[in-house]
Amino acid sequence: MQGQAARTTSPSHIDPHHRPHKLPRGAVLDAIIRVLGDGRPRTTQELLHESIAHGYLPPSTILVQIDLALAAYIDRQVHAVRRPVFVRDPDRRIRANHPRDTWPDPAKPLRFRAPAPAALAALEVAQRTSVGRDPTAFERAVCDVFAALGFTATHIGGEVAPDGYIDAPLGPLGYRVVVECKTGPGRGSVALANVAEPVRYREAYGADFCALVGPAFRSERTLSAELHEHGISAWTTDDLAAVVHAALDPLTIRPLFGPGFAEDALADVLWERSHGLAKRVAVIAEMLQHVGLREQRLVKHPADAPRLTREAAMLCVNEALAGAGSDARCDPADVDAALAWMTSPLVRTAVWSDDSRTAIVVLPTGGPPRNESTHAAR
Repeated sequence: MQGQAARTTSPSHIDPHHRPHKLPRGAVLDAIIRVLGDGRPRTTQELLHESIAHGYLPPSTILVQIDLALAAYIDRQVHAVRRPVFVRDPDRRIRANHPRDTWPDPAKPLRFRAPAPAALAALEVAQRTSVGRDPTAFERAVCDVFAALGFTATHIGGEVAPDGYIDAPLGPLGYRVVVECKTGPGRGSVALANVAEPVRYREAYGADFCALVGPAFRSERTLSAELHEHGISAWTTDDLAAVVHAALDPLTIRPLFGPGFAEDALADVLWERSHGLAKRVAVIAEMLQHVGLREQRLVKHPADAPRLTREAAMLCVNEALAGAGSDARCDPADVDAALAWMTSPLVRTAVWSDDSRTAIVVLPTGGPPRNESTHAAR
């Protein structure tokens, strides 16, 4: 079956002996990451086909470029002691380096907040000054980026103080991060002599975390060990850009300040956002809306209507998942979250049937379908 899938998805218009055009640096890896973003594993042939079909790569791209990019990337990650963003399964297929997402996509795509204009403007300044010769301008821009994301940011600077610190205004869940900024003028990367520099300010400023921010970092293998040894997170301007464009809030960002490279934790955060609880709640709500409304329309007398309790909802959803060809199964917590969302006053696609809050009634969103008898009566 796997071989058959690879054959049927192979681009027939590509000449395997054709000499490909040189692609921009990172273009193949970017295409692979985008294709694997839905959580499904693929063969290299499928990666090639879909990358071309979606316009991520030109039609002249050949399979060997996919294979070489994969091999080179995995080798670099192993050498740098970094976590790869995708892995090869025992069946040789490639998948994103996250738990498998076996849930179907919701009919209505998940909607996320758009990036704030102030954050985009501050990001542009941070990216430009990170490779400039004015470190103070970069420090201020980084603080401005975090401020636009919802933090309270304080710039300090100087020889015997941190470049700044940021506070997450989350009440009892709040936290503070000491921030050190490093520019890479003319190089685009930072050569770090003292990774532990921000640590000396952690206690003095009552910080929970320490972060280094720069355009990019060299000597990643050594740096990775030092970051974990001293409990520091390393942020590149690409990481800042990803956070800004995803419009993440301070609570969601918190795991990125753990020891190591922020990029690694960011991959998990973005994956959970697109493939985690929010997606499951959306799918469950759509399935319950469909099943509940169908059953309610079939009932002739309200007293005979079955109760759509949590247990009944689980059975309905699991049956619908199986019918969709998915081996995913919902758990009680997911159903509870979906019921709470559907009955929220701001959503109100369902209401509790009584004060016991043990069963819901689905509300029609567009009225019942019109049939001949109804039309004739009118």
